Amino acid sequence: MTEQDKGDGSSSQDAGETPPAAAPEASAAPPPEPMGAAGEGASAPKVERPAKAAEAKVAEKVPPPPGSIADLIREALPDLAFEAYQGISEVIVEVSPADVPSMMPVLRDDPRLDLKLLRCLSGVDHEAEGMEVVYHLMSLEKNHEVAIKAKLPSEALHIASVSSVWNAANWHEREARDMFGIVFDGHPHLVPLLLPEDMTDHFPLRKDNPLAEIEEWQGELLGEDVGQAGHIPSGSKYAALGGAEGGEDE
Repeated sequence: MTEQDKGDGSSSQDAGETPPAAAPEASAAPPPEPMGAAGEGASAPKVERPAKAAEAKVAEKVPPPPGSIADLIREALPDLAFEAYQGISEVIVEVSPADVPSMMPVLRDDPRLDLKLLRCLSGVDHEAEGMEVVYHLMSLEKNHEVAIKAKLPSEALHIASVSSVWNAANWHEREARDMFGIVFDGHPHLVPLLLPEDMTDHFPLRKDNPLAEIEEWQGELLGEDVGQAGHIPSGSKYAALGGAEGGEDE
């Protein structure tokens, strides 16, 4: 058979046979129908729940470990009623304000405690629950420390001064009087330390103390000298007064 015959045979075979039908194009799947309230049709609308009121978080009071300074205080002052629990770095002891005058000299002088260093005395505003005076005491000899807390009712912000026990309490108590209005009975010179002497009815660190609004921005005070102020935020109306790149001349 010649190459031409082969070609003719191939052509006749192609002509005599019906070519296979082209595969139909796959059509896009129809979108799923929305589900209804009973599982068919449109989905049910999401029910909006009212926001839950924020609850104040109260830290759990963990008892101090056995043999802590709380046990030493109990041995030195067996008649003292107090609550002790472990703080972040020290044991915290809550006492009645009435017990402060009698217990503080013992904390300083008892050789088991030796709390001769008053590191800090501060006030804490608990708003409706009153104020709190906190004494941070330490013994350099025994290498232990404790925080003594005494809570005062809002209508009676008086507590005995401990300036005769620790000299450092003199200024600490004056500062607490300035900032919180706590009166330390028996203090030798309870006059304002940080505030003007005639300002006796304004207590800046109380939570009900109003905060003053910012009335003028620094740029308004500097005027044309604002270009020397350093970085000026992009888009600020004061950028034109300063050089490029935040007020610096190139």
